[in-house]
Amino acid sequence: MSMDFTEFLRKLGAEPRTEDPGFIAERDSSPEHREAVLRAEAFEDKLERAFDIPAPPDLLETIAALPRSARRARRWWPLAAAASVLVAVGAAGLGWQMNRGWDSVQDYVVDHYRHDGEKMLAMAGENGHGDIHAILAEFDVDAAPELANIINVIKFCPTPGGKGVHMVLNTESGPVTVFYMPGTHVTDHEILAFDGNEAVLVDLENGSAAIIGAGAQGIEDYYAVVHDSIVSLNDSS
Repeated sequence: MSMDFTEFLRKLGAEPRTEDPGFIAERDSSPEHREAVLRAEAFEDKLERAFDIPAPPDLLETIAALPRSARRARRWWPLAAAASVLVAVGAAGLGWQMNRGWDSVQDYVVDHYRHDGEKMLAMAGENGHGDIHAILAEFDVDAAPELANIINVIKFCPTPGGKGVHMVLNTESGPVTVFYMPGTHVTDHEILAFDGNEAVLVDLENGSAAIIGAGAQGIEDYYAVVHDSIVSLNDSS
């Protein structure tokens, strides 16, 4: 039974290199499907380069030398959140340094959204995923209630400057995607349009963000929420 293109994109995001015969037949059914697969494969290559970080030769000795209190510091993380971010946290422990595979922030936003934007939106229809405050704390920031209360799905993701955060907001006009990009600066309020979507870039005190939604959603309505609600932990005492 043939799947529609949206379902194809979701499966592609979840299993970009699957050998499922039905998926392969769907992949070869049109130039649009083949182009989507090529984009996904290119993104996977960038992800692999991002995680291709050589471990320091003294890594095990360094970990063994850590005080026990430091090694226990994150035991309060919920198991579900820990499982969802395991790979990203492991990479961070080795000193995250991403190979910059994008020519610009705009290129990154479009590439990343095409790769797993639809998959994350599909997850937003389920129960919430990820510990908002624990994940953002990795970057010494937190989400004020105006933002935290509408985040439904959150996970670590690669960004042009290294590790960042991919989240989906539940809004009155439907789910809205936000990429938080620590260490990356953008032209504030710049608008991008692609694939029937619109994105607005937000320059922040601690990095930047991109807010992405369907063109009719009025995503600029959420500019102030994102701009004012990603706050430094050093300022939120």
